[in-house]
Amino acid sequence: MPAPEVTEWSEADGYAAAAGRDRDRSALSDVPKRSGSAGQYSHHHRQLRSRNGKHSPANLVLLTGTGTDGDHGWVHGHVGLATILGYIVHSWADPTRIPIYRIDAYGLHYDWHLQTDDAQLELCSPPTDYADTEITAALAAFESIRLNSRRAADFHRL
Repeated sequence: MPAPEVTEWSEADGYAAAAGRDRDRSALSDVPKRSGSAGQYSHHHRQLRSRNGKHSPANLVLLTGTGTDGDHGWVHGHVGLATILGYIVHSWADPTRIPIYRIDAYGLHYDWHLQTDDAQLELCSPPTDYADTEITAALAAFESIRLNSRRAADFHRL
């Protein structure tokens, strides 16, 4: 018998489901949560809480840093690029239908995924709302911040 669909996630349950799906690593840089930005990490709401974003796994990603530093700070500091990459979702959009460019559930490769409300990832096509040149520029910026985050991580603290 399938589990009943959860419509409202508590903060604790949503955070736990997202952290499990993300393997306790940043979805953006794949840095373990204990080694990024002095060991700081946070759960980022793709549809911001100020835009009525929920605590559902589809709306959450684990990122290094806080809203002002690390991967999380980059997302908030580069809203246009982060929106193209799916790390920011418009208030009118459904996070389960917005592709996000991130590491897969096994930590093997980066690609476009849909995040589901049952804390799974589904491969998908890139977003169609943007020109190829915009997506290419966003992916180049993504690769730069990903590499910078990995260089800055203190992997010896694991």
